[in-house]
Amino acid sequence: MSDSSKLRGYRFGERRRSGMFGTIPPSLAFVGGTALLAGWLAIAGYVPVPISLVVVALCGWLWFGKVRERPAHEILPALATWWWRRLRSRNLWYRPVALVTDGEQPAALPPALAGLDLFEIDVAWLTPGSDIAIGVVRDRQAGTLTAVLKVCGDGQFGLVDPASQDMRIDEWGAAIAGFAREHSPVTRVTFHDWTSPVPIRNTVAQLEDQWADEAEHPARSGYLQLLRDTSASVVDHEVLIEVTVALDSVAKTKGESNLSAGLRLTGEQARLFAGRLNAAGLRVEAVLSAHDLVTATRVRSDPSILEQLATLRNSLASATGASAPTFGPMFVDDQLASVTVDSAQHRSWWFARWPRREVAASWLDTLMFESGCTRSLTTVFEPVAPSRSDNDVDRERTQREANIETRRRKGFIIRRADEKAVAEVESREIELASGYVECLYTGLLTLTAPTVEQLDIQAADLEQAAANVGVELQPLWGRQADGWVASLPLGRTLARRIGDR
Repeated sequence: MSDSSKLRGYRFGERRRSGMFGTIPPSLAFVGGTALLAGWLAIAGYVPVPISLVVVALCGWLWFGKVRERPAHEILPALATWWWRRLRSRNLWYRPVALVTDGEQPAALPPALAGLDLFEIDVAWLTPGSDIAIGVVRDRQAGTLTAVLKVCGDGQFGLVDPASQDMRIDEWGAAIAGFAREHSPVTRVTFHDWTSPVPIRNTVAQLEDQWADEAEHPARSGYLQLLRDTSASVVDHEVLIEVTVALDSVAKTKGESNLSAGLRLTGEQARLFAGRLNAAGLRVEAVLSAHDLVTATRVRSDPSILEQLATLRNSLASATGASAPTFGPMFVDDQLASVTVDSAQHRSWWFARWPRREVAASWLDTLMFESGCTRSLTTVFEPVAPSRSDNDVDRERTQREANIETRRRKGFIIRRADEKAVAEVESREIELASGYVECLYTGLLTLTAPTVEQLDIQAADLEQAAANVGVELQPLWGRQADGWVASLPLGRTLARRIGDR
């Protein structure tokens, strides 16, 4: 991560959203309001004083207490919701199997996937001279449309010098910064880096197919034999990028429905973003079709389905166009610390703390290339319009300086943390005045394993790898199903609900 003075036209910033309560999270504001209301009711004589004292004491614990190393006011709502679902047996979901149907029935989906629709539109910009179908996911609950791009690099990032690595990251960030403008329809850009061990024989078979038309060479044969003898498996990486458009910001033409205009706009924004990524040195291999989205969703939900897919492609179903698996899983068990999806176990964390010091461009290598496990590293970016950034900086600077002035007037010590916060706000203001833009961001990590025992072992390794690079991971207690869905390329996230970031 390069210093902000080296960035080109953008600035990444992690900060709390400011609302009517400033920087106070809504859950904390609710706790404080409840305590004040209880005190006022006791003074006014509407409730007995002992009851009011109990309520105030409970609010005080919620304000200052911690549960599983997280503030109680943040985690208790999720835990309470999970226990309520458990009491009503709503944490278990099975796909209903209809023995007799009358007409087409909509696909049954678990609660975490409810409200998602999958569309397909034709675009002409992928292959000149022919229309190619791309998939678009609509989230009815959030009112968004999402297209998914598959990208890859040139494999040279780890081989170039640190200055060149910083330059490449600047170029990738500049591609995202194109969405941080006034009235931009794109509200979110999400990166999914999915890693899974695959048998070495699959890689060897792909290379043999690739070189099938070329003449035999001893060096090539020796290389393939070396791969067979070195390891039983290799680590496969796949990077998918979501471009999410808000339906309420879509401008439609006369006679055009809001959905049609949104689908058209989503395809156009995907085209523009693909062009910027290609210019930044990332090759956009494809925009996923509906078939690809279904396959990617099911493989990430249960990697064991890969063996079934190989059989399905060679079966009669492939000839009838049914070579993709079904969209939703057959079984979901939402537990407190993990979620079971068919035969796979998933556990999700969110990045509660990022590195506090300046780090190199390759600082995430240890975490990204942790071998021997299947995991999805998700990074959510929310571009911020310049006018909103200016207002947020003015508001935060006023609050910080007023806080320091109040402490000075009352004779309290001015903490170094307060002075540093003011300096950081001033630095942000200078960067914004220089033309930089902001992106809010958060990180999510989802680990997948075939058994709970393997999940626990690999989870300890991942948490240690994250700590080594300065990242503090916090499990999504009571929200593991939401974490699993956020790791899928479906345009649904819980970034806005975690720590109000």
